[in-house]
Amino acid sequence: MSISKENISMGKENTHLQVELEAVKKKLAQYQFAAAGANEGLWDRDLISGEVFISPPWLTMLGYDPKEIKEYFSLWEELMHPEDHQITVKALDDFIAGIKDDYNVQFRLRHKNGHYIWVQSTAKLTVDENNIPIRVSGSHRDITEKKRSEEIIKLSEEKYKNFFKNSLIGIMRVRKDDLEVMEINQKGMSILALPHLTRHLKLTDLFVDKAERDRFMELLSEKESLEEYEAKFQRWDESETWVSISASEIEINKQNFYDVVFRDISEFKENLLELQRLNFELDNFVYHASHDIRSPLRSLMGLIEILKTESRPAEIRKIIEMVTGSINRLDKFVVDLLAMSRDHRMEEPEAVPINFMVEVNNSITNFHHVYTTKNLEIRTKIIQWYPFHSDLTKIRIILNNLISNSIKYRKNLDEGFSFINIEIETSDKEAKLIIEDNGEGIPHDKLGKIFDMFYRASENSEGSGLGMYIVKNVIQKLDAEIKVDSEEGEGTKFEIVIPNRYNIENFK
Repeated sequence: MSISKENISMGKENTHLQVELEAVKKKLAQYQFAAAGANEGLWDRDLISGEVFISPPWLTMLGYDPKEIKEYFSLWEELMHPEDHQITVKALDDFIAGIKDDYNVQFRLRHKNGHYIWVQSTAKLTVDENNIPIRVSGSHRDITEKKRSEEIIKLSEEKYKNFFKNSLIGIMRVRKDDLEVMEINQKGMSILALPHLTRHLKLTDLFVDKAERDRFMELLSEKESLEEYEAKFQRWDESETWVSISASEIEINKQNFYDVVFRDISEFKENLLELQRLNFELDNFVYHASHDIRSPLRSLMGLIEILKTESRPAEIRKIIEMVTGSINRLDKFVVDLLAMSRDHRMEEPEAVPINFMVEVNNSITNFHHVYTTKNLEIRTKIIQWYPFHSDLTKIRIILNNLISNSIKYRKNLDEGFSFINIEIETSDKEAKLIIEDNGEGIPHDKLGKIFDMFYRASENSEGSGLGMYIVKNVIQKLDAEIKVDSEEGEGTKFEIVIPNRYNIENFK
C-alpha cells in the first residue's frame, strides 16, 4: 500500500493540532486550578452558535457540583438578583454591540443555599476579520467579603458623620503639621460663636492664655493624646469661655491629624468659683457669728457676777442698763441673721405696689427714737408719677439699712449740723434712689469691702456687720444696681437703680 504525500502532510498537521490542543487543555486546567484558589470562575459564549462554557470554579463558588448542571445558556440570568438583572444584562449587550469599550460590573448571584454572593465580572470580546464579534469570554470573581467590608466601612463612616454632625459636644479635626482646623461640627461652632469655618483657623489661635496653649501642646506632643485639659478659649465675638479639651493623634491617608473633642464648662467653672466663695463665706460666717454671739454673752456673764456682789442701787441700775445694752446688741445680731436666712430661702415673691413716701416715713420713724437725732435734718424729695411694683420686703431692707446707717454714723452729734437727703423718682422702667449724708464717711481703702459679710467700716460701729452684706444680696436679687461715693469726714452718697416690675401697658 502506498501512502500519498497529502496523507502524510495531513497526518503531521493532525499531530500538530493534537499537541497544541493538549497544550491548551493543560493551560486551561492550570488556570482553572489557579482560579479555583482565587474564587474566580471562567465563562465563554460563542456568539455565532450560542454555545456557552462555564468553568467548574464558576459553579463551585455558588455551591453547585458541575455534574448537577446540564444547561449553561440561561443559568447566568436565572441566578441573577432581580434588582441587578436589567442593568447587568444591558451592560454586557452594550459591550458586545460596541457601545461601551469595556465590561467590568458587579452584581449578585444566588447561591445554592439561597443567599446571594457578590461577583465582579470582566470580559474580552473576540472579533473576526470583518470586525464582527464572534465570541465573548470573561471571569467571575467572588467579592462578597470585600463588599461586606465596604458596607461596614460605609456604615462606620455614616455613623461617624452623624455623630460628628449631631454631637452635643464640640468636635474638630486639626492637621498636625500646622495645627489648622480642617473640620468642625455645628456644636463646636456654637461653642466658639463661629458663623462659619474660616480659612487658616488654627487650634493655637483659640487659647486665651499663651502659657496654657504652650502647656497643652507640650503635653499633647509628649503623650500623643490628652484628656480633660481645661483652658480658656477666645470666641469669635471676642468673649471668652472655659472649655475642657481631649485630643488624640490619628493617621489618615499617610497624613497625621488631631481629633479634638471639647465642651463648654463655663457654667461648671462659675459654679465651682461660687461654691468656693460660699465655702469661704461659710467659714467666715461661723467664725464671726460665734465671736459676735459669745462677746455679748461673756459681757452678760461678767455683769451678772458683778451684780451678785453689788448692793448700791445706783450701781445696780447702771449694771442693768449695761445688761440691757448687751441683750439689745445680741437681739439685733439675731434679727440680722434671721433676715439674711430669710432672704436666702425666700422664693421670688409677687411684685406689689410700692408707695415710697410711706416706706421712707416708716423707716425714718423706726430709727428716729432709737438713735440720737439732735441737730439732724432729714430732707425728702419723692417724685412718683409712675406706679412702681417690686418686692416690698426687699425695698424695706434697702431703705432701713441705708437710712439707719446715715443716722448712726453722724459726726459731731453735739456740735454742727447734720443732714440726710433722700431723693426718689420713679419712671415706667425703674426707680432711682439717692440717700446722701454728711456723716463720718468711709475711707477709700475700705469702700470696696463694705458689702462683705461681718465687715465694719467704722470703729464706732456696734452693729453685726451684716447689714450692707444683706443689702448687696437684695440688690442682686432685684436685678438692681448700687453705687457708693464717700469721703472720710465728709459724708456718704448711695445711688440705687431698681427695675420697675409694673406692666406699663396697664398704666396707659
